[in-house]
Amino acid sequence: MAPLPFSEVVIAPEPLRRTLEQMLTRPSPPQSLLIVGMAGVGKRTLARSLAAAWLCPKRTAQGHCQTCLVCQKWSDTGEHPDLRVLKPEPEQIKIDAVREMRGWTSFAPAVAPLRFVIIEEAHRLNPAAANALLKTLEEPPPLYHFILTAPASDLLLPTILSRCRIVRLGVLTTESVLQRLKSRFELPEETLRTIAEFSEGAIGRAIRWAQALQSPESEGKGRQAHNELDALQKLLSLFARLGVASLEEALRLAYEFREACKALEGGTEERSPRAALALGLEYLIQWYRDSLALNYPNASLRFASHRQSLSQLARRFAPAERQRDLQSITEARRAILGNANAQIVTEHLFIQLLRAG
Repeated sequence: MAPLPFSEVVIAPEPLRRTLEQMLTRPSPPQSLLIVGMAGVGKRTLARSLAAAWLCPKRTAQGHCQTCLVCQKWSDTGEHPDLRVLKPEPEQIKIDAVREMRGWTSFAPAVAPLRFVIIEEAHRLNPAAANALLKTLEEPPPLYHFILTAPASDLLLPTILSRCRIVRLGVLTTESVLQRLKSRFELPEETLRTIAEFSEGAIGRAIRWAQALQSPESEGKGRQAHNELDALQKLLSLFARLGVASLEEALRLAYEFREACKALEGGTEERSPRAALALGLEYLIQWYRDSLALNYPNASLRFASHRQSLSQLARRFAPAERQRDLQSITEARRAILGNANAQIVTEHLFIQLLRAG
């Protein structure tokens, strides 16, 4: 799909939009930009939108003009002669891809005033590829700029981070996601509310599900969306058991967690088994955050329809224990993304979560 104009990209938090608009009005883009945020918040959409704006000689704070010669070179599939995109194939970005990109940077721009390289899921550069990229970022070719995306900045080499300007994308409230879905899709409100709740504030994820469910010509995608939503329901049912399960059930829950995450694989083009497990852990993180938010009457809950189960967890474990568990889940997610053994990580995690059971 061709890139969206910057003005149409959903961005949170709102002050970030003003910062990026100011960046677009400057004479030239940053040499290297790193966009970080959880899956589905729109990192890839924003990266392509910004690249399109900076490639356009008539750009404004609203993005690329869509009418000039440069903008007309965008294909329906989102390709452009002055853009190169690197992505994991299937789970890593290997050095051969970086070497090929470096060869491409020896040529002058074809139609635009400059060229862009987008590196999606940059934390999945293997060590050799990361070091090769670092050399390019240290001595960037003239007229070439780089946009990287990653779930978190600490997953990249510090030396790469030091050469990037970092943009941190946030999430929307459940109600904000719901209202955006209502304005765009003709689906039952109950379905849209379920999607909004499960989206965890990631508008890209919510839109993908709603598109798949609404498009009758995309039976395969619609079936995948239904499978994903079913898998998420299973995950939340599993999380609900953490308030009552015994320590002896920890290994069984870890196994069921991994099995439920399998249904999340392939939900997007790049979602690998590890990315699916990381997504499952993101939901578990939000579950524990909701349990802590119960202490604040005016706090909004992501999974408000599961208040009873959240209350069971809150009654069983003290806030300090759940805060410690939240840190353990975050560390487990980082380990999964860092290629640790999934079975060992998840089993150790669920034993920790049920240790007082």
